[in-house]
Amino acid sequence: MTSDSMSLRTTRRGQSAGRVSLRIIVSLLVVMSVLVVAHHHTASQQPYDLVIRGGTVIDGTGKAGFIGDVAVRGDRIAAIGMVREPGTVTIDAKGLMVVPGFIDIHSHSEEARLIDGHGPSFSLQGITTEIFGEASSMGPLGGKQHKDDLPLILTPSLPPGVTVDWRTLGGFLERLERQGVAANFGSFVGSGGIRAYVMGYENRPPTPAELEAMKKLVREAMAEGALGLSSALSDAPSAYMSTDELTALAKEAAAAGGIYATHIRTDYGQNPGAVSEAITIGERAGLPVHLFHLNSMASTNAPAFLRIVKEARRRGQRVTGDSYTYTWGIYSLTGFLPVWAQEGGPEAIVARLRDPAQRQRIAKGFTTEPPYIAVVGWDAVRLCLDDPVLRGKLVSEVAAMRKQPPDQVYMDLVVEQQGQGLTFSKNNEEASLKMVLAEPYVALATDGTAVDLDKKLQSQFLVHPRYLGTYPRWLGRYVREDRLVTWEDAIRKMTSLPAETLGLTDRGVLAVGKAADIVVFDPKTIVDHATFEDPERYSTGVRDVFVNGQAVVKEGRPTDALPGRVLRGRGYKNH
Repeated sequence: MTSDSMSLRTTRRGQSAGRVSLRIIVSLLVVMSVLVVAHHHTASQQPYDLVIRGGTVIDGTGKAGFIGDVAVRGDRIAAIGMVREPGTVTIDAKGLMVVPGFIDIHSHSEEARLIDGHGPSFSLQGITTEIFGEASSMGPLGGKQHKDDLPLILTPSLPPGVTVDWRTLGGFLERLERQGVAANFGSFVGSGGIRAYVMGYENRPPTPAELEAMKKLVREAMAEGALGLSSALSDAPSAYMSTDELTALAKEAAAAGGIYATHIRTDYGQNPGAVSEAITIGERAGLPVHLFHLNSMASTNAPAFLRIVKEARRRGQRVTGDSYTYTWGIYSLTGFLPVWAQEGGPEAIVARLRDPAQRQRIAKGFTTEPPYIAVVGWDAVRLCLDDPVLRGKLVSEVAAMRKQPPDQVYMDLVVEQQGQGLTFSKNNEEASLKMVLAEPYVALATDGTAVDLDKKLQSQFLVHPRYLGTYPRWLGRYVREDRLVTWEDAIRKMTSLPAETLGLTDRGVLAVGKAADIVVFDPKTIVDHATFEDPERYSTGVRDVFVNGQAVVKEGRPTDALPGRVLRGRGYKNH
């Protein structure tokens, strides 16, 4: 046999073997593809944990709503649109709206959630996230602060059995998450608490060493998860902080990706320049500015305030605000004293009011100095005190009872209550409130506290209707009835707007992969019921609320679930 013949046979055998190998490979690929398809088909048939079917889906971005379904697996949104697969739990949402959970960017529920994590007054409004820490925060605690210097919204002190076993803001956030909360939560670090920690309640500039100590505390709080720096410049000791001092602290928040959120240095629309100061701090420190309860700050002078905000936004400064849906707000009992008279805290205030000369100077200040109680009038200040005789009465009514001038009666009340207590005061007119609410950069917020009316945790105080009705009032009265904005924009102002302001990237919109914070409500019936005369009434119209995929409201009734999580800022050390 020639070498050419042998070579030819070898070649043919190789070609034949190659064809066999190719057929085997093709067969294997076909089998594998069948297995993959079969596996995909089996996986796609696995039921979702939750499917909400046939509702009007409004995703929170401002885009037009559409009829569709939302599916959830675990704590995440898994599908949106026409979902054919079944759900372990299925909700028929025909005729209802399906929207992202509402984010309350300005809450005072720190103590309330510490005492009881459920807070049904917020769940029944559709609130799935709340942000604490306006004036001071729940950390750092210590230094030269008063021993009970906590946000005193519920009680003058925490009830028996609730201990303060943390000293840092991060410690509080971890403690609260361990206990369990119905809503997600986060916090600013309060400049007032920082200053009190380092300097106490003295009305003077900080020394360089004191300023450095305050900056260090802000850095630490931001690393523990604070969302930014806050201030409340109408109350001591924050009122004693200068623009430069606040800017220095705001720079520390900016370095950690935070924002500056502020109750500006004015009330009742008296000082538009206070808005300019807040914006200046943001521009100098290089961070966004958020204006707490812009409705009460601007009051009836809203056009002047809003003009300043719009000018800043036009030149590129990020400025946002929030508003509740009432023309009466909450103020501390001592808050109507001139700022200088609040120095030193409650004991010093009471001592000052017992001194005839100081008392006379304070009485004169009611009409000549901030916060200008003369603008409000004593017939627009209602007492929220742990006293059945005084609770709910106007200062002017108590003055008539005691047959004394109202300014003298007010100072007597501060002494009698040892500087503790709250008031309601009228701070706006309806037309001005609507003007602020309609602004596209203004979010909704309660500026309030989650309460459980059955447990009567704060029965000694009046309950402000905004604790129970802010969001349903917005949707039922201002959107459905007054048509102040579209439904889509109304939802955006409660969801993606505050989420973007805070830098919360996985909340505030309905989208695949985002956290399953979802509200299902009836747009035809949602409404608030709490009034100032009869405040202890829950809102209605919110049917189902899910936080991280778990139901905290089911068919209009709160559940026992506590699925809330800590939401930390960009500077969190373990982020």
